[in-house]
Amino acid sequence: MQRERLDVEFTSHGATLRGWLYPATGDAPRPGIVMAHGLTAVREMFLDRYAEAFATAGFTTLAYDHFGFGASDGEPRQWPSPSVQLEGYRDAIRWLGSQPSVDADRIGIWGSSFSGGEVIILAAEDLPIACAVAQVPGFAEGGPGLPTGALTAITEAFEQGRDDLVLPATTPTPDGDGIMFADDAHYWFTRVAAERAPAWRNEVRFSGLLEPFRPIDHLTGTKVPLLLVVAPDDALTPPGPAIALAASTPLVEVVEIPGGHFAAYESAFTASSEAAVTFFLRHLGDR
Repeated sequence: MQRERLDVEFTSHGATLRGWLYPATGDAPRPGIVMAHGLTAVREMFLDRYAEAFATAGFTTLAYDHFGFGASDGEPRQWPSPSVQLEGYRDAIRWLGSQPSVDADRIGIWGSSFSGGEVIILAAEDLPIACAVAQVPGFAEGGPGLPTGALTAITEAFEQGRDDLVLPATTPTPDGDGIMFADDAHYWFTRVAAERAPAWRNEVRFSGLLEPFRPIDHLTGTKVPLLLVVAPDDALTPPGPAIALAASTPLVEVVEIPGGHFAAYESAFTASSEAAVTFFLRHLGDR
């Protein structure tokens, strides 16, 4: 049975960001969870399934689209600026904590892929959060190189002094001009967009990826309990270096799920969602 969800909005970086709020049942105020998606992805790409699972477990959950993506406003479109997306998370945390039905002292954050890397960074900041979950996160360490066509297009843009380069987000071939190829990214994005996410666009403004962004450098500085949900067969955001680092970081836990990067959302959904629910119950549950 589909849970109740409300269309909500809040302001970040001068734009209106839009999302879904899934109220939890039970005596208010309830603990809350803020969640957003990965590189170019939109909330229809299975965030609803995770949000329903979290709300069923007792957490009022906000799932929203990043600045410039999906239903959210923001110009330029398709601009994955990490600093702007981190600002969006901070504003979402504040917004959720201001809701009368939410206990502002019991808020967790969740992110996947590119946003999983952002969650790692946020977990090392002084924020009003109690814990964080980073699913198949982008660590910016040990990942695949860009497809050769994309490298050529980027090189030409630099030589021409252009900062307005827009590339496909995904490509079906290793010599294509899209950003993501590994783990059959093109097939997953285009199939899921056709099935459930018509708002997704196979475009990315490359200038947003030029900002410094190395989540692995923040891993040992986490200030709240942090769960890494990783897939050892993940070729898009390989977790090996981070798993080794997490072993000596007391506040970081690692759960492994089967499959590659995109299995987390479908074939390994039960494993990935139950790991997060168990972790959130431990750190946000009734006290």
